[in-house]
Amino acid sequence: MHRFAGIAALAAASAMLLAGCGQAQQATGPIHLTDDMGKHLTLKTPVTRIVSLGPSNTQILLSLGLRKDIVGIDDESIQYDPEPYSREARGLTVVGDSYTGLNVEKIAALHPQLVLAMQGVKNISEIEALHLRVATLDPSSVQGIYKDIAFVGKAAGRSAKAAALVASMKAKLQAIGKAVRGLSQPKVYVELDPTQYYTAGPGSFLDGLIKTAGGSNIADGVTRQQYPALSSETIIAQDPQVIVLLDMPYASAKTVAARPGWSQISAVRHGRVEQNIDSNLLSEPAPALVQGVQELAQDLHPGHRIP
Repeated sequence: MHRFAGIAALAAASAMLLAGCGQAQQATGPIHLTDDMGKHLTLKTPVTRIVSLGPSNTQILLSLGLRKDIVGIDDESIQYDPEPYSREARGLTVVGDSYTGLNVEKIAALHPQLVLAMQGVKNISEIEALHLRVATLDPSSVQGIYKDIAFVGKAAGRSAKAAALVASMKAKLQAIGKAVRGLSQPKVYVELDPTQYYTAGPGSFLDGLIKTAGGSNIADGVTRQQYPALSSETIIAQDPQVIVLLDMPYASAKTVAARPGWSQISAVRHGRVEQNIDSNLLSEPAPALVQGVQELAQDLHPGHRIP
């Protein structure tokens, strides 16, 4: 299940690049860490056997040159990480699907020193019952991603490489922000689901990326939910100037234009229904989002150079 699909399901029920090999930096003394759930962990030495549950966690590990330390990954890491990460992850031991069910016995047999989890892992209590060390990373902002990269770097003895990765991401996002500063901010509707029209609402991770790319999110003025399902009437009334489809191949510019009343929306009338961005670049809170923001900014501001 895609991260956005999982968030959308939860909302409905309740109402979603540095890949070098460098040498590990030796830590002196215990390593004290706190994950995104507030859980405190203490490591005697940097970990070298890691099970990664979640595409964003796997992407961070690969970006830090830690492929050799990954002893297991979930199905989602293969399915939803963009290239080159999904290609690099192939060949690693797969331990099942984090949302529908993991092979807990297989995870235990890998003897991981650390299990990096994401929110929503179905078998997490079973894994913890085996007295395996589990850390959950669930960033809700770009700043949270930087924090999680530092967390992984510290846990694996790669703090310097983690700091360099964060610095690189910051520099690229700052360059994008500078490029769009002063430009008009088109009204944007980002579609995550073609049937119930789930989108990114105020305070969500993706809402922040829309703003970084120089757009104005139509959901901000009509809801307080982070991942709301908007009505067709609401979207038509908000009249977005750009529609970004992250639910391909289930929707296209043609199917959007065919929806009742949607032909009058500015984005449809002016041919600005965008479907060129790999949704995995924007769905995972991980290093590849920099490329996703760059492509989104280019879609929002055609004719302007976005670095």
